[in-house]
This record gives sequence, C-alpha cells and structure tokens, in this order.
Amino acid sequence: MIDIFTIILGIVLALIATICFSMGFVFQKKGLMQGLPELAFNNGLKNLLYSFLEFFKNKIWIIGILLGIIGWVPFIIAVSLVGILVVQPMTSLGLIIFLISSVRILDEKVRKIEIYSAILLGIAPIVIAFSKISQIKIDLYGFVVPFLIFFITSIILSLVFYLIAKLKANTPLEGIFLTITGVILNAIGTIFTNIFTQAYNDANISIISPFGWAEILFGIFWFDIYHIWVCISLWGMGVFFLLGVLFYQIGFQKAKASIVYLIINSLSIIIPILVGLFIFKQRFENLYFFIIALGLIIFGVFNLSKFQARLENYNQ
Repeated sequence: MIDIFTIILGIVLALIATICFSMGFVFQKKGLMQGLPELAFNNGLKNLLYSFLEFFKNKIWIIGILLGIIGWVPFIIAVSLVGILVVQPMTSLGLIIFLISSVRILDEKVRKIEIYSAILLGIAPIVIAFSKISQIKIDLYGFVVPFLIFFITSIILSLVFYLIAKLKANTPLEGIFLTITGVILNAIGTIFTNIFTQAYNDANISIISPFGWAEILFGIFWFDIYHIWVCISLWGMGVFFLLGVLFYQIGFQKAKASIVYLIINSLSIIIPILVGLFIFKQRFENLYFFIIALGLIIFGVFNLSKFQARLENYNQ
C-alpha cells in the first residue's frame, strides 16, 4: 500500500491541478461569450479548423487554455504518486471554486443544498486518504489486451455518439451527444496520462540529458516496451485532450449548460475510475472508505453541476 504521506502529497497536487483546470474553464467560458465563431462539423473540416483557430485570437480564452496546460504538471506528478483512481475524483472539487466565486464576486445567493454539497466534496479527499490505495505498478506487457479492448470500445462509442449527433443536427440533442463524444475522448487522454507516468519512470529518461526529449517524443524508435509506451502515451495525451477540448467547446455552444456540466463532471470521474479498477488493477485496503468518498463526490457533483448552469445563466 502507498504510505499516507505519499497519498496526502498526491491529493494536494491533484487539488492544485484542479484549481488550474477550474480557473482555466472559467476563462474559456468567458472567452466563448465574447462572440467567438460557432463550431460546426456540418460546414466541413476545413471551416471547422478555421473557426477553431479564431479562438486563439481571444486573449481570455487563451489564458484559460494556458491555465489548463499548467495544471497538467501537478496532475501528472499526482498520477505518478497515487494513480488516476485517486486523482480523477479530486478534480470534482473544482466545482467549489464556482460556489466561492458566486458568493465573493457575483454576490449570488447559495442554497443550503449547495453548501452541503461543497462540504461533502471537501470531506471526500480525507476519506480517500484513509482508503489506503495500492501501489501503482502497471505491467506494460500484461495490460495491453484489456487496454486495447477499452481503447477500441471507446473509439467506437465516440464515433457512434458523433454520428448520432450529426443525425440530430440543429436540435438540442446535437450538443449533448457531441459533449458525450468529447468526454469519452478526454477520458482516453486521461488514461494515457496514467500510462505515461509509469512508462516514463520505467524507461529512466532524464529530460536534462541531450537525448531526453528525443526519447520522450520519438521513443517508439528505441524499440523497447518502456520507450514505446512513453512515446505512444505522450502523443495519445496530446491528441485526445485536444479533441476533447474541441468537442467540449461545441457542446458548450449547442447544448443546455445544466446538461453539459452534468455530463462532463460525472462521466469524467466515472470512466477513469472504472479503468483504474479493471485495467490498472488498483485496489483499496479499506474499499468501503473509497465507496463512501465516491458517493459523496457523485452527490456533490450532481448538485453543483446544476449550480454551474445557474451561474452561467447569471453571467449571460
């Protein structure tokens, strides 16, 4: 089992990453509200990419993206310490930032249920710390088959939801299915993060060495399992997180905020947890503590997702 100090350090780093992600999310939303072009697949891939490039001319939106990128430093370190099974639920605490912002900045009224939800989300990391998570040690050979099953299934599901979204074009359901597509793609990127941290450690790569970055970026040509996974997982993170961001932006523009927030906040937690349990084989000495913490998180996410939607409507 991981010692309590490592668990606490991992949780603290995960919370720092969550703050960056949440504030980045706020700036992205503010940028979207400043007349950025609508993203639509119906206009062709070229027009879609052109419209998306216009986003990078908006300074507020760029700040949001940069904050998200900065957040990946503590996030990756946290994953290497305690695994995605612990880190991913911690990201839900970012919802508390919206609650605090509404009180201090917008003078928004907060209901008791939302205060209780924030308190429960704050308690969840403490409960997880006492669940005593197992050490993270991925068998980079043995996990290939279950990972490929997950990866292929996820790609198929994302394509199915994307095709359904196209069939439901110009209806409220279009944004919902595109958001689900984005969540699945983003989840794949999150899983690649867990693989990257393990493979990077096993490959003994030093980023200060002359060939360090070459090993990371092009490690597939080193022809050993550790370097191959470092390379694949790094590019996998980049590609699938970028795709996830693209679909999220479309979902924000086309679907109701309350539904979008609930889909993102819920599925982004559930999918990595299932992968952590069934693919990475992480276990808990006190499983009941983790189940209780997960219940607290789901309850808090459900209520504060609805609050996020109210906050967005207030801003508009």
